[in-house]
Amino acid sequence: MAEPFQFSLKSTAQGGLPEDTSQENHEVARHPIWRVFDWQRRLDEDKALTKVQIGEQERLSKARMTQMFSLLHLPKDAQDYLADLTAPALIRAFSVRQLMGVAKTPAPERAEAFQRMRADCERHGLSS
Repeated sequence: MAEPFQFSLKSTAQGGLPEDTSQENHEVARHPIWRVFDWQRRLDEDKALTKVQIGEQERLSKARMTQMFSLLHLPKDAQDYLADLTAPALIRAFSVRQLMGVAKTPAPERAEAFQRMRADCERHGLSS
């Protein structure tokens, strides 16, 4: 007899949590920035906790943790916008990888770079 499929967080590390189509799970889709907010809250509350430890708990590489935490370099209004997203297509449009490019932009230009990214999504029919 075949073994049942075993889900692991490692298999979804790049794309977030898997979709659960059961009627019991009515959670709203959320942007990965929520995970980073939670991790930062944990770090602030527990000074002995490290990003490496969180990464190990989440089964994410150091590189992926660095990518995720780069979202905190985005302007506050951009973080708020991302946190408000619930449409899966929009969440995918504002992927961590694409947002890393905005986060690496010199600080004075980040807000404008994010607005360009947002405007591009709106031009392609994706808007909140």
